[in-house]
Amino acid sequence: MSVNIYVDSFGGNYVGAVAKDGKVLEYRLETANKTVAIGSVFKGRVENVLAGMNAAFVNVGLNRNGYLAAGDMLMDRSELVGSVEMPSILNLKPGDEIIVQAIKDPAGNKGVRLTSNISFAGRYVVFMPTISFYGVSRKITDEESRARLMKIAAECCPKKMGIIIRTAGEHVGKAEIKRETAKLKKRYETIQKQFRKQPAPSLLYEEGNLALRIIRDIYTEDIDKFIVGDRETYKTVLEYARNFETELKSKLILYDKKADMFRYYGLDADVSTLLSNNVAMKSGAYLVIDKTEALTVIDVNTGGFVGDADMEKTAFDTNIEAAAEIARQLRLRNIAGIIVVDFIDMKEEEHKKKLIEVLSEKLAADREKCAVIGMSPLGLVEITRKKKRRESASSLVQSCPYCQGTGTIQSNDYVVMRIRAGLLDLFANGYDNAIVDCNVDIAEYIFAKKCLKNDIEKIWTNKRIYVIPHKTYHRQFFLMKGDNDFAMNVPDKAKLLY
Repeated sequence: MSVNIYVDSFGGNYVGAVAKDGKVLEYRLETANKTVAIGSVFKGRVENVLAGMNAAFVNVGLNRNGYLAAGDMLMDRSELVGSVEMPSILNLKPGDEIIVQAIKDPAGNKGVRLTSNISFAGRYVVFMPTISFYGVSRKITDEESRARLMKIAAECCPKKMGIIIRTAGEHVGKAEIKRETAKLKKRYETIQKQFRKQPAPSLLYEEGNLALRIIRDIYTEDIDKFIVGDRETYKTVLEYARNFETELKSKLILYDKKADMFRYYGLDADVSTLLSNNVAMKSGAYLVIDKTEALTVIDVNTGGFVGDADMEKTAFDTNIEAAAEIARQLRLRNIAGIIVVDFIDMKEEEHKKKLIEVLSEKLAADREKCAVIGMSPLGLVEITRKKKRRESASSLVQSCPYCQGTGTIQSNDYVVMRIRAGLLDLFANGYDNAIVDCNVDIAEYIFAKKCLKNDIEKIWTNKRIYVIPHKTYHRQFFLMKGDNDFAMNVPDKAKLLY
């Protein structure tokens, strides 16, 4: 089993992936025009306070105001073990200038989610300058290690501030923890100085490039290779390795082939699946993943998998395979929030119990916090996954200029019905003639199907209607104008209707 990290850069854009045995587990594409990075710190100006929601809208210089709620934090709240005082009321008014940090990407019509409880994640430590607390990551389960690290955290934590020792810090000593804490504390002090100098709104601090954040958040001793596709990024990572991660230096590889790196290593096929709702599995079964405003729905289908003559066993085998693939797809696509899975129906309670166990086990490998709520009486399994960043596919696609992201456009018959309604209005207003400019396919449809022939023969007997086809017109778009001149001036491509 091999786990590799791949990072490449082009035109100011960064792309990164984590792959296990050649299968992509995580994928990120960050474009040069990205508006905000999670962890960025701003000097913001309060625009509006929502007393009933204990929240405020803050102008941080982006397209939309950010949303700030009392008690929001950057890190997972479950990392905080013990009693921690968190602000429950926002003591703010419009016009106040405050330090805030981005904790969730903008989504849809919503602006960036903000917190006033600043935190900075290092390789081994999360530093929290506004919270008096010290602790150890819950993912470190060995009691002796926890006791040792808790003592180190207590000794290294600055007064009236907080630190959490991260999972990557399990085997490091006090000197490393102390050095990184001091470095993060200095960063915060620099930001405070900038806050006093800069106008509001302004960006005070931005997280490093994708390569360095992948090292901080993903790299562990279990990683076999760290492959970089461009020389500048390679130099940056190499410099970091020399100063902070000496072991990484031996695993760092500069990709020097002429072919695209992701294609050369066979990763592009997995990346391309992000663009499809259907995910094929080895057995011939497949998943269908659909997203709504409130949640994501995943349907499991047997497809071409006929399995055993025993239908119960076929359903169980398919569901177990699907559980592993669903866990991978949630990470790969970065699907978060509420996820509802419609597995194939099973009768055996033991099979249902085993499915939930396997799904929970596979999700436990996810860096983001996941929870399996259980199976409902209808056989639906509910999952929650913590949301921070946008879904992976959001950087690979843009809204269709035709359907604006809905996936559908108006039917030919409905467009013709709208044209007919417009003609009725024109003739009701006293016009004798009409000119309709429309999409070429709609024009051809009107003539081929004779959609308006009955109206012309019965109610528009003394009217003239010219249709002008346009290749560049959207199928749903048309222009219409009335005319009372006997000698009408129309272009050569205009066609008299019937």
